[in-house]
Amino acid sequence: MKKSRIALLALLVLAAAVAWLWFSNPLNALVKTAIEKFGSEMTRAQVSVSKVDLSPTDGKGSLSGLSLGNPKGFKTDHAFRAGHIELALEPSSLAEDVILIHRIHIDSPDISYEENDGGTNFDAIQRNVERYLGASKKQQAGKDAPKKMIIESLVIRNARVNYNGMLDLKLPDIELHNIGKKSGGATSAQVTRAIIAELNTKLAIALAKTAAVGAVGGIAIGVGMGIKSLLGK
Repeated sequence: MKKSRIALLALLVLAAAVAWLWFSNPLNALVKTAIEKFGSEMTRAQVSVSKVDLSPTDGKGSLSGLSLGNPKGFKTDHAFRAGHIELALEPSSLAEDVILIHRIHIDSPDISYEENDGGTNFDAIQRNVERYLGASKKQQAGKDAPKKMIIESLVIRNARVNYNGMLDLKLPDIELHNIGKKSGGATSAQVTRAIIAELNTKLAIALAKTAAVGAVGGIAIGVGMGIKSLLGK
């Protein structure tokens, strides 16, 4: 009888521990699931995150090990990877129709920029998000509107880009402010579209600058060789 009571007590303690772990912060599991599910659906590429650590009281925390894969037709195993992302949101807004996110800061992400006959991997991802937006509008006709968000500050700094496995370059910093504020909130797909579009623009700028530097270097070498030959040296 005593043993059965001990066993029952142990089960109750275990059940209480599991319940505490879940109910103390179910936000982490929900955010992780949402990122992986909807991110993969929108981009048609595998999205994963290793860990979500958000405080349900002050809304501050981080994401660890965020990875965005590539759509079909590209060789590199990822388009975007970030080891650590800082987050700050308004906890009270989680129960509202529009979630207020104060800050998303991404430092030193690893980006693979790959090009094939159909364009780049980020072009493909952007097209997939656009298709998702079009499809979601049709599906939402007559239904409840999806959750929206306003992002006060989104910053991506010190990004390193590898182009087609041949060229490494630094990406200009990206700073977006008040995403969705004018429209009273943006859906997750609209936010993703804004980020991908800006990322695509910065990637193109970085490549153009690298090409310009290469061209100027080539001209300088040619001019130098010409002067050397004229001087007979």
